[in-house]
Amino acid sequence: MGIAAAVGMLEGSNLETTLLLLPIMLLVVPGAAFLSARAAAAWLRPRLQVYLQLAEYLRVMWIPIGGFAAGYMAIIFVFAGFCGMLERFSPGSFAGAAGASIGDWISFSFFSALAQNYTGITPVSAAAGMLVGARLVVSVGWALVVFAAVMSAIQPQLERIARRNAPRDADQEVRGEVDVPKHRDAPLRGRSAAATE
Repeated sequence: MGIAAAVGMLEGSNLETTLLLLPIMLLVVPGAAFLSARAAAAWLRPRLQVYLQLAEYLRVMWIPIGGFAAGYMAIIFVFAGFCGMLERFSPGSFAGAAGASIGDWISFSFFSALAQNYTGITPVSAAAGMLVGARLVVSVGWALVVFAAVMSAIQPQLERIARRNAPRDADQEVRGEVDVPKHRDAPLRGRSAAATE
């Protein structure tokens, strides 16, 4: 309600009604807003606690996963340079590579490292096919071997976080805030790793 409308109501015949409704509205609107915000906060709290627990895992994982991603990008950039050099010293090795920029070679290297077709540039010669095959083997090997090594290296830290969060999860389960699987293949909580082996 604007100031002009409020002044117009005060000048009219409904002065008593306006003076009666104004204090009520000054209490009801903020009260309703407060109660609805409080209900929303109570509803959101258990859902946001999941993200707090996720943040603990991400703090452990960001350096190894970042190193993995940096190595993967280095593979892509190195092979993009190799492909560009092969096309420069042996023109016609790649179809569609006439006037290709470094961005085109990086895009080609990125998509072919993911084993997807890149329609702009296609290997034609045997050397180009071998280079693309070598990049595919190296990038898949990096993804499988190095990622598995990274995950096995940080596994003890992840288990420590899971043990630390287990009592909190049990409390939420008792209150009915979290659905925990009850089947026999579910992870055991509250037991040490040595007891489960």
